[in-house]
Amino acid sequence: MNTFDRQITSAARQLDDVALHEPSMFEAADAMHALLVGRADALMGCTEGSPQEAELSSIADAIEAYEAIRWAEGKIPGGKG
Repeated sequence: MNTFDRQITSAARQLDDVALHEPSMFEAADAMHALLVGRADALMGCTEGSPQEAELSSIADAIEAYEAIRWAEGKIPGGKG
């Protein structure tokens, strides 16, 4: 393992430590995620070309970006899958 790999590993451990010691940050972000998912669900089936469709598209982009960062491995840490 070279120096760069060790630095990456160290940074990842530090981020994990922050997640364990600062759960309120993730709780707030997860609550916002839940609200966005709820709004997206409410907009499903909207009329094509409507302002609601544009809103749904923007919300979907935000949800996907958040989930890619929050659950980068595709699962909730400690979850079942």
